[in-house]
Amino acid sequence: MNSVEEIKLKERFKIDATNHGKAILAGEYKIANKLHKSLTAVYRKANELQLADIFSNFFDEKNESVRLWAATFSLRSNTAEAEKTLEKLAESPLIFALSAKTTLQLWKQGKLELL
Repeated sequence: MNSVEEIKLKERFKIDATNHGKAILAGEYKIANKLHKSLTAVYRKANELQLADIFSNFFDEKNESVRLWAATFSLRSNTAEAEKTLEKLAESPLIFALSAKTTLQLWKQGKLELL
């Protein structure tokens, strides 16, 4: 059963990842930067609580920004599935394909520093 903290982290993640994508699409970089900081805090808290695997629950989300963030945050805890998710995003005509390609490329080169 999920703890209250885990449920809160999942909710915060989904909301922030969705809104980050909207901010990026709208060119609202100040809002996107604030949401990036919030997402980073969620990631750190999940790791602190040994809940790093919670992000893999979002690999099948409809929202591409949520999938992108989930896969990125899952590269250490669920590498194979995270890479598959990024590969699918990278091959799609979706707006976040370039980010997925870059994230995957940096990860495979050992240049992606996760928090």
